[in-house]
Amino acid sequence: MAKKSAARRKEQSAFDDEKYEGVRMSATFEYNELSLSRSAEQLAPRLKNSLLFLNVASLLALVAAAIILPDLTALLIALFVVAVGAMYVYHNWNAMMVRYARSTTLDPASYQGSVHVAVCDDALHLADEGGTDDRYDYSDLRVVYPTGEFLVAGFGKKRYVYVPRSALSEGRFRELVRILDEHCK
Repeated sequence: MAKKSAARRKEQSAFDDEKYEGVRMSATFEYNELSLSRSAEQLAPRLKNSLLFLNVASLLALVAAAIILPDLTALLIALFVVAVGAMYVYHNWNAMMVRYARSTTLDPASYQGSVHVAVCDDALHLADEGGTDDRYDYSDLRVVYPTGEFLVAGFGKKRYVYVPRSALSEGRFRELVRILDEHCK
């Protein structure tokens, strides 16, 4: 009898979905610094666009005020400070979001080894090889940020779940996005 090669041996999972009720699907993946950076890009995307609008509006107001009211130096300085501040925040947005993400459940230091997400009828369960097992009820779900590569679901109080598309088949990933969109407030 021929031995199976290492590639053909089925890997034993350290995670047991039987402890959860109503499991629809599950995924196991590695979560690291790249995952943190990618997920941080999706946090508050509308706010970044608002900063761009604020920056352009303050620059236009600065130019208009300089032409119409050249005597009001204090107003010109205030508009200049707002414009520079908005520009600084806009250009450093990604670093600021990564810093924020490190203070949430997206921080890779919170996990040991592989991460396992079980999608159930009433909640998402997130577990790692270190024994962490967190429950994220759909009633707490606030936002879902899906992309072609991954999704980030926000549950309020700095609680987020990251799921890469590569951990699921295309159909199951679309189903996960649909499930989360249905439960999002």
